[in-house]
Amino acid sequence: MTTHLEPVPDYDEPPAYERTPPRDHYAEQAALGSCLMERNYCSEVLNTVNADAYYDPRHSLIHRAIAELHQAGENADPITLGKYLADAGLLDRAGGINYLWELVRAVPTAANGPYYAEIVQDRAVRRALITAGTRIVESGFNTVGETSELAEQAVTLTREIRDQGRQNEDLPIEDILDFVQHEDVYDWIVPDLLERQDRLILTASEGGGKSTLLRQFAITLAAGLHPFRVSEIIDPARVLVLDCENSAASSRRKYRPLLAAAESVEQPVRRGQFHIECKPAGIDLTRAQDRAWLMRRVEKVQPDVLIVGPVYRLHAGDPNSEELARKVSVVIDEARATAGCAVLMEAHSPHQNGFAAHRPLRPLGSSLWLRWPEFGFGLRPVEDEKSASNADGCRGRRVIPWRGQRDERDWPRFIKAGEKWPWVLYTPVDADPHTGYSETGAIW
Repeated sequence: MTTHLEPVPDYDEPPAYERTPPRDHYAEQAALGSCLMERNYCSEVLNTVNADAYYDPRHSLIHRAIAELHQAGENADPITLGKYLADAGLLDRAGGINYLWELVRAVPTAANGPYYAEIVQDRAVRRALITAGTRIVESGFNTVGETSELAEQAVTLTREIRDQGRQNEDLPIEDILDFVQHEDVYDWIVPDLLERQDRLILTASEGGGKSTLLRQFAITLAAGLHPFRVSEIIDPARVLVLDCENSAASSRRKYRPLLAAAESVEQPVRRGQFHIECKPAGIDLTRAQDRAWLMRRVEKVQPDVLIVGPVYRLHAGDPNSEELARKVSVVIDEARATAGCAVLMEAHSPHQNGFAAHRPLRPLGSSLWLRWPEFGFGLRPVEDEKSASNADGCRGRRVIPWRGQRDERDWPRFIKAGEKWPWVLYTPVDADPHTGYSETGAIW
């Protein structure tokens, strides 16, 4: 029997001009859906990407309509946008009202809208590079024109692509004489100690008191008390604690006496001022679902202070990896920008190497954590043997900055275990009256 076989297809990679142009359909949907879900992120999306950057023509049309509504001061949601497009006779071209709702359903978290827009813009730039590259290749084969002129045209073309949509970001550049005239106003959470948008990492050895101090910060700030001078009243702050190490039961046992301490000075924590969630298994902020988990809580609570960590429980990979640490820091910075909050974190310090007199205080793991925060402090036991070894509560700690502070703040030099509060201020008995320096940190 004679058979006629089809020729075997050639599976070699097709030429570049036959490949599908770079695009990300889901990012396009999510960027537009974020605009329809949350007006706060709409401006950022519109400023990040332009309508021509979308690969799907429906999305370009929808982007322009959202921009027009936004410019008119009106909210854009599936209903208002649907009416706007219908009145213009463009709703069917945009995919219909059901497609507008599909855009909303495509959004993992609205706070990531600007990031989705960056992906859309990135793919548009890649398509522009392909087009420009094709033009440059064609000009190279063309024998007409000066070679130097063709090279200059190629440089100009790629520079225009590089700067596409960035002109408004770059200009104008402010003159120094104008720059210094702006008034600097601190947005304090705790006067002279903690400002909104501050990033702080607290380090210590295992059992060194860093978690306890951050719990004291959480309760005192929510109650409207200075964390170290608890007789001093401040404006209560809204606090969100995402504890990625301790169980819920363990945390309850530790917070109850702190709540009682605040009540004893008639500054109880009011309902709605302090929210907490415990994830003792840790989270992995390099994964989309864990990033969304954190951002949903930040978006819901809108805290003044976010306490999250410890650092080593925020991703599941190599703790020394710069790339993983960078991904985690980007998420934390996004949360900080979303709520305009201060961020407090804790990290273990490395073990003593046998050569140094003291255990290092820098954060264990990636060196990024040395550079990322504005403030880094470590707790080290005082040298006075009696104070340092008393396990019943008379222990003392030096508070030592392990990085240069980016601003002057009123952090204490010494703290010790108190009666109602875990940590209170003290002045060592051998402290110099002029400089405050103490050789031992002795409490008695």
